[in-house]
Parts: sequence; C-alpha cells; structure tokens
Amino acid sequence: MSDTAPGERWDFDRFLVLRAIVAALVVGAGVTIVELTTDAFDVGPLYGLLGLSFVVGATAFGLARMGIPQRRLAWGVLVADVALCAGIMHFSGGVNGQFTTVYCLAIAAGAFLLATPGGLVTALLSSLCFVALQVLDAQGIVNSPGGAALARGATSGLIDAYMHVSMFLLVGTVGGYLADRIKLKGRALHFAESALEQLRVDTNYILENMSSGVLVVDIDGRVLTMNAAAEQILDIDKDAVLAAHIDDALRERLPDLAHELTLSLMSERGKRRQEIATHTRTGHDRPLGISISHLHDGAGQRRGVIAVFQDLTEVHEMRERVRKADRLAAIGELSAGIAHELRNPLASISGSIEMLYQELELEGEDKRLMELIMRESDRLDRIISDFLEFARLRTPRRSPARVDKSLAETMVLLKKNAEKSDGINIRLECADDLPTVFVDDEQMRQVFMSLAVNACEAMPEGGTLEVVAQVNETGRVRVEFRDTGRGIDPESMERFFEPFFTTKEGGTGLGLAIANKIVAAHGGALEFGNREGAGAVFTITLPAGRPQRAPADEQVAVATVE
Repeated sequence: MSDTAPGERWDFDRFLVLRAIVAALVVGAGVTIVELTTDAFDVGPLYGLLGLSFVVGATAFGLARMGIPQRRLAWGVLVADVALCAGIMHFSGGVNGQFTTVYCLAIAAGAFLLATPGGLVTALLSSLCFVALQVLDAQGIVNSPGGAALARGATSGLIDAYMHVSMFLLVGTVGGYLADRIKLKGRALHFAESALEQLRVDTNYILENMSSGVLVVDIDGRVLTMNAAAEQILDIDKDAVLAAHIDDALRERLPDLAHELTLSLMSERGKRRQEIATHTRTGHDRPLGISISHLHDGAGQRRGVIAVFQDLTEVHEMRERVRKADRLAAIGELSAGIAHELRNPLASISGSIEMLYQELELEGEDKRLMELIMRESDRLDRIISDFLEFARLRTPRRSPARVDKSLAETMVLLKKNAEKSDGINIRLECADDLPTVFVDDEQMRQVFMSLAVNACEAMPEGGTLEVVAQVNETGRVRVEFRDTGRGIDPESMERFFEPFFTTKEGGTGLGLAIANKIVAAHGGALEFGNREGAGAVFTITLPAGRPQRAPADEQVAVATVE
C-alpha cells in the first residue's frame, strides 16, 4: 500500500512533468551554446543525457503508479538529477563552462519535494560532484570538452569552488526554508478551507432545520437563497425564484412581502418588524410576522436584506379562542347573575298561576291559554336551571368507576323512557379489557344520557344507536355514540358546543355544552363528526388510571369525520 496522499501524488506528478520540460530547455540551451561557440564539442552526449533524464522521469512515474512511496522515489530522482547535472556540466565545457549553475535546479527541486532535508542533502551532493569534477579536471584525469582552452590557475579554481559550494548551500538552505513555510501555509490554508466548508455545511443545516422562514435578497433585489421553511410558509418553489428579481418572483402573489423587501432595500433603517398578509396558491390567507434586516459583508458594505418570518395562523387562532373564551366568561358571569335574579320572581309567578289554575274554573280558550302559560313557565325554569348548571358546574368528585357498568345502567334507563327510545334499536358493546377510570360517576352518567338522548332525537323516524366502549392506541378509554340519523350540518359544526346554540325545536342549547364541559373537567375530550354513509358519531376519550387535573372551565371540542 502507498503512504502517499492524493495531493502529494499530484504534486509529484507535476514535478516530473516540469522536470522534463526544464531538462529539455537546459539541454537545448547547452546545444545551442556549444554550436555557436566552437566546433570542438560533440553534442551527442547531451542528447543522450536528455534521453536518460526522460527515462528516469518515466520510471519514477510508473513506480509511483505501482504504489512505491513518494519519498523514496523523490530521493532516487534527486540523486539521478545530480548525476545528470554533472554530466551536462562536463559535456558543455566542464567546471569552466556556462552550465555550472545547473546544479541549482536540482537543489531547488530537492527543496520543493523534501523541504529543508532535501535541499541541504542535494546541495551537499552537488558540491561534492562539482569539487570532484574540478579536481579530476585539474589533474587531467577527466578531460572536459574545451577544458584546456579555458583552464585557469589554482587560486582561481579554489575561488570558483568556494563560490559554487557557497551558492549551492545557500540555495538549498533558502529553498528548504521557503518550502517549509509554503507547506505550513498550505496546511493552514487547508485547515481554513475545511473549517470554512464545515461552517458552510453547519449554516445550511441550521437554515434548513429552522422553523422560521429565511429569505435573502441581494442589493439588486434578486433572491439569493431561501430555506425549506420559507418554501412551505410562502407556498412557493425555491428553484422557481432563485436568482429572480423580487418583482418577478413575489409581486404577483405576495405583493405585501415584495413591497416590504423593496422598501428595506431602499431604506437606511436597519430593521423593520411588522405583520403582513400573504396568500397561498389555494387562495387562503396566511398572516406572517416578519423581521427584515440589512445584510452587510465583512467590510461593512450593505449587500442586501435578509427576511425572517413566521406563520402566525395558529397565533391568530389562539388569540381568537382566548378572545372568545373571555367574552363567553364575561357573558356567562353576567348571565348567571341575571338568571339567578329572574328565578325568584319566576317561581312566584309560576306558583301564583298554578294557584289560579286550581281555583278558577276556566274553560275553552281561557283554559288553553292558562295551560300554555304554565307550560312555558316550566320551560323557562328548566332553561334557567340548565344555564346555572353550565355556568356553575361543580368540581368533579372523582372515584374509581367502571365505564361498562355506567353505560349499561344508562342504556337501561333510556330504554324505559318510551318517549325518547321509541323505534330506536339500542346496542351496547364494551371491550373486556376496559380499565378503571377515576371520574365523577354521576356527572359521567349525565354525559352518557345526554349524548344518547341527543342521538335518539336525531332519529325521529327510528334507527339504530350503537354505543361502543374500547381502549384506543394510547391506552385511553374511548366511548362512541353512533346513530343513523341525518348527521350534522357542516355549517353548524363550528358552533356546536356554544351555549344556547341548538338545531332542535324547543331545545335549550345547553345539553351538549354541559356535556363537553364535564368531559373537559375530567381531562378528556369530546369529539364529533359525521359517519360515512349516514348518521353522526360522538366520541368521548377519558384518561385511564390516576386522575388528571384540568381546569373546570376548560372547553375541548375537536370536529372530526369518521
């Protein structure tokens, strides 16, 4: 296996290519100089050295592809290059020729590949070769072409050796130092690039996982980027608006947003916070809480604006529910006081009318009118009683209870009420694994009876009432009242649990409101909806096990369709 990193291998390959080019240029220059100076030189050896240089480079390239470590190949190439430099110097005039400084190329290559060690070792080898060739040439052992004609004295040769050796060592030292610094800077740059890339990835990860929408526009008004939440909230396709001008991308369907972005680009004010309205592709209104800030670069120059926004639909709905609850609470408190004050004179009126009815002998129309007064007085008293029960519902007195037993006894009472259950087929189905619930059994029986009577009244021509009790997937007790009546009018669903809202003639509109309030006080939920086919279904969900606290005045009403 090779211990060479991909980046280092690429550097080594570039060095081999550059080495071949320099070798060709050096040998070419040597041949040209030799041809111009004298005819005594034979240029054949120079061509041979150039070919040998190519062979060394090709061999190193092939061995690198075979997995040989780069450092070993680099040392081998450098030693070969020092020898080739000695040959070039010898065949182009020797130590007194024009190419004595060719060693500097090999020394620079050693520093490039192997830093300071490579530069110094190559400088020492070059110095040894130069001095050795100078001594051999001076002793006549090696005769360089043109060496005799260019011979100098011993003192001059010693000075040449000193100058060349000094130059070689200086090039090796400086080159190695520069190579070390370059590598250190390269590592620092690599780490900085890695940190920058990680920061970019982290920033994108944060943006894409934000629940708030983020939209960035440059100084020219073109959309630079937006996150996934912005796509979802604005209901637009990211690819369709990127690099587009805000007028083209947003003006048609999101005019308020486009207007605010344009104003921010033109304004000197640093931040704008406000609420705007947008429209989805389906035509629904969607309120947004938006904050727009200027976007600056590192030099403090303004480069655009960044908009951060949230969907305020749930906030508006919650605000409306709170406002509605406050209004109902105020009305309820006032109405309870009025109802209480009305009850006493009503009792006196009802009692007086009943005494008159018993004492007077009325006949015909007078008798019928007196009976109507008595009947309506009783109905008015019943409305006041129901309303007071709704307004001042007592806190549940919880105790362990069995839902199946309470339902069975409630259904028995309902069957005995011929007026309510005439023509109704009542079926009760309870699971065997129903857990014990902690409820006010009296209040829950009231809820069961209210829902059952309501279902029977929804089937004036007869039908089937199914009561099913089971455990849902969360471990809660689920009781369903299913009828085969006409179902619930969609327009009435939003107001179904409002006090005094009723769809039945003569109804008070408080029965379901009281039932919903009782279930909510037990920590449960009362849901309603239409069945597939025909009829309606009311579902009670109660927590099993230990009791859960819930505000007595909390109302829970979720409309579902089964």
